[in-house]
Amino acid sequence: MAQVFACEFPDDFWFDVDKDVWIFPLPSGVLRLGMTDPAQTRSGRILHVRAKAGKTVKEGKNVATIESAKWVGPFPAPFEGSIVGVNEKVSADPNIINRDPYGEGWIVEFRAGTSWPSPHLIKGVDVAPFYRNKLKDEGITCIRCEPVDSDSPERFNDAF
Repeated sequence: MAQVFACEFPDDFWFDVDKDVWIFPLPSGVLRLGMTDPAQTRSGRILHVRAKAGKTVKEGKNVATIESAKWVGPFPAPFEGSIVGVNEKVSADPNIINRDPYGEGWIVEFRAGTSWPSPHLIKGVDVAPFYRNKLKDEGITCIRCEPVDSDSPERFNDAF
């Protein structure tokens, strides 16, 4: 797994660096989409995620709406396709994205149109130089919310 300024980028994922979206192909041909580690860091604590299965979107259009302590904004489609599933765990506990952006923190499952894989996407094993420049320019070092001891009265300890 590549790491740049404490941000992780799994080798077997695809990345839309400009939109800060990751894509992971499932064996069924469906694609999981989520926020990159830099995107969740930049957002701060994620408070709400709204997405709707059955929606067809064009590249760059809204797949979901993300609300964090810092902003509310769209989660863009990296290419044309249809939302075939929504992560109910993230709907119930959006902060999962801050704790586990590449695992349990996926946002939607997507069936791509004819534009998959798009030429602008970069495989995880090759993405480090692209993010190195972007993160350096933005002054970002990634951080994650971490679960605390289960005996603690606080549910999560985070840096936000």
